[in-house]
Amino acid sequence: MRILKMRASFGKLRGELCLEEGFNCLCLPNEAGKSTWSAFLVAMLYGIDTSERASAANQGLPIKERYKPWDGRAMEGSVELLWQGRRVTIERATSGRVPMGVFRAYETESGIPVAELTGENCGKILCGVERTVFERTAFIRQLGLAVTEDAALEKRLGALVSTGEEGAKTYLELEKDLRNRKNKLIGRAGRIPQLTLELETLRRSLKELYALQEEAMELTAKKEAAAKEQEESQALLDRISKAKAAQKRAGLVALEEKMKEQENLCHRLDSTAAGLPSEEALHELQRTLESRESALQTAKMDAAFGVREAEKPTPPQGFRDLTGEEALEQAARDTEEFHRLSQGLRAKTTLPLIFSILLLAAGLGILFVSPLAGIVAAAMGLLCMILVLILKGKLRAKNADRRHQAQLIALRYGLTDCDRLLQIAEAYAGELRRFEEERNALEEQKKTLVSAVEQGQEALDQTMAQIRSFAPQCHDAASCREALSAALRTHEQILIQKRALEALRQQHQSLLLVLGSAGQTAVDAEALTFDEARIAYEQRSAAQKLALLSSRLDQTRGAISAKGDFVALEAEAERLQEEISTAREQSEAIDLALSALKAADETLRSRFSPQITAEAGKLLAELTDSKYPTVLLEPDLRLSVREEGGTVMRPAAAMSCGTADQMYLALRLAMCHQLLPADAPLVLDDALVNFDDKRAAAALSLLKKESEHRQVILFTCRKFEEV
Repeated sequence: MRILKMRASFGKLRGELCLEEGFNCLCLPNEAGKSTWSAFLVAMLYGIDTSERASAANQGLPIKERYKPWDGRAMEGSVELLWQGRRVTIERATSGRVPMGVFRAYETESGIPVAELTGENCGKILCGVERTVFERTAFIRQLGLAVTEDAALEKRLGALVSTGEEGAKTYLELEKDLRNRKNKLIGRAGRIPQLTLELETLRRSLKELYALQEEAMELTAKKEAAAKEQEESQALLDRISKAKAAQKRAGLVALEEKMKEQENLCHRLDSTAAGLPSEEALHELQRTLESRESALQTAKMDAAFGVREAEKPTPPQGFRDLTGEEALEQAARDTEEFHRLSQGLRAKTTLPLIFSILLLAAGLGILFVSPLAGIVAAAMGLLCMILVLILKGKLRAKNADRRHQAQLIALRYGLTDCDRLLQIAEAYAGELRRFEEERNALEEQKKTLVSAVEQGQEALDQTMAQIRSFAPQCHDAASCREALSAALRTHEQILIQKRALEALRQQHQSLLLVLGSAGQTAVDAEALTFDEARIAYEQRSAAQKLALLSSRLDQTRGAISAKGDFVALEAEAERLQEEISTAREQSEAIDLALSALKAADETLRSRFSPQITAEAGKLLAELTDSKYPTVLLEPDLRLSVREEGGTVMRPAAAMSCGTADQMYLALRLAMCHQLLPADAPLVLDDALVNFDDKRAAAALSLLKKESEHRQVILFTCRKFEEV
C-alpha cells in the first residue's frame, strides 16, 4: 500500500498533504500539524472510538474532542492510495453526532465502490494488522516509542512460534478467564462467601425455630378472642344500620316528589332556551361583539384625533392673500419696476453747458471790440447757461422722486432693496406647494380613516343583526351585550338545575342501592338510641387488633414455613458444607492452572523473543555504531541492552532518553519486519527528537533502507542535512 494524498478537516488541519513513494521526510515547525496529520491517518484507517470518555490516559480530552475542527466545520477527510495495483480513495465523514462515522471506499478514477473495504475492516485489510498492533509497531510517536502489552499483539507474537493460527486464546486472555473464575469462587460476591453466609444464616434459623412456634400458639389464642369481640360489635352495627335504613326508606317518597318537581323545572327552562343559540355560539358572539365594538371605537378615535390639520405657511410681508404664482408674478413686476426707477433719468447737459460758458466768454471777449455784439453774445451765453442749469435741476428733482418711489416698493416688502424679492417669492411659492401636497395627503388619510369607521360600523351591525335574530328588542351595542349576558345566564341556570336534578337522581339511586328491594319495615327505635360512634370505634379497634394479630401470626407461620423443620435444615446445612469444600478445591485447582499457564507463557515468550531480539539487536547496533549489539526482550515487553564486550544487561529505564528511544525504535522496526506486511506504511511523529546528530543520521539511513520496500512517513521539526 502506498499513500499518495491526504485531505483533512481535522483539528487545526484544513487542506491536503501529498506524499511520495518510499521515504517522506516532512520538516514542519511546531504547531504546523505534524501530530495531527499522524493522528488523522490512523483515524482514516481505523476510525474514531466515539465511546471514549475523558480520562487520565487521554488527559481529559477524548480524540473526538481533541481533533474537533477549529473552524467549526464537520470532521471529515479522504486518503488517496495505491493498493493491489488499484488507485483507491477512502473517505470518512461526520453524520449527526458521530464524527467520521460515514465510510466510503471507491476506485479514484472510475468511482466504482471497493466492496472489500468497510469502515470496520479498512485498517486491518490495508495494513494487515489490528489497530492496537499497528499503534505498537508501525505508528511511532515522540512520547510513545515504548511497546506495551496487548492481547492482539500477543496473538501475533505467539503465531511466530506456534502453528501460525491467531484464533487461539492468548496468555492474557486465558489468565483473565482463570482469574475471573477464581474471583467468582472467592471474591466478595463469590460462591464460597455466599455459601458460607447461607450456612451461617441456616444455623441461626435452627435456633429461632422453637421461639417462632411458641409465639404462633400465643398469637392464635389472642386472635380468637379479638375475632369474637369484633363479631359482637359488628352485630350491633348491623342492627343500627337496619334501623337507619328503615328510617331512610320512609323519606324516599319525599325525595321522589322533589325529583319530579326538579324535572318539571328543567323542562320549563329547556323550553325557554329553545330559540337561543348554543352556549359556545353565545360566547363566540360575545367575543365578536366586544372585538368589533372595540375596533369601531378605535377607528372613531383615529378618525377624530389621528389626523392633524396641515399648517399653512405664514406669507412674507407684501404677499398676503396671494397664491404662489401670483406672488411670483408680483415679485417679478415690482423687481423690474424697482430697478427701472432706481436707474434714474439722464440728460445730455454737459455740451450745452460748455457751449454756454464758451459763448459767455466769447461775448465778454468781443465786448471790448464790439460792445453791442459782445453784450448780445454774453447775454445769449448767460441765457443758455441759466436754461441748462434749470434743466439739470429739474432732472435732479425728478430722479429723487423716482428713487423715492423705488424705496416705497422695497419698504412694501420690508426690504431696503428688491434684489432678494424673487428668492423670497420662490421660497414662499415652494412652501405653498408643500402645504397643498400635505393637505391633499391628510385628506386621503382622513378618507381612509372614515372608511375604516364605516367598515367597523358595518361589521358591528352584522353582529348586532345576528343577536337580534333571537333578541329582537336589541337596538344598540349595550342592549346586545345585555341580551347575550341574559342568554348565557339562562344556559347557566339550565346547567345548574340539571346538575341539581342529577344530584337528586344519584341520591335516589344511592338510597335504592342501600335500601334494596325489601319492603317497608318497622323502625327499631332502641337501635337508634345506641351510640353508633362508640360501637364503631370498638369494632374498628377489634378489627385492627385482629388484623395485627393475623399479620403477626401469618408472619410467624411464614417464617416457620420458610425455615422448615429441623431435618430439612440439617440436610441443607450438610449440603452447603459439601459445596463449600468443593468450591475450595476448585479454587486450589485454578491456582495450579495459573502457575502452569504462567510457566507455559514464559516458555512461549522465550521462543519468540530471540526472533525479535536478534533483529532488534542488529538494528540497534546500526543506530549506536555497534555500541549496543545485544538486546533482551522481557516477557512484559520491557527492553534491556548490553554493551559490546560487557556482561551486565541494563534496562531501558536506566539509559538516557535518546538511547531508550533508539532501543524501542529498533524493537518496533523488528516487530514490523516480523508482524506486518511488507507494504504496510511506517509513520513516525518526531520520533528522532532525542537523537543526537550522529545517531539521527544513522536512524535516517536505517529508515531510508526501510523505505525500499515500504512507505516511510517521518514528521519532524528538526532539519536534517542528509535528507
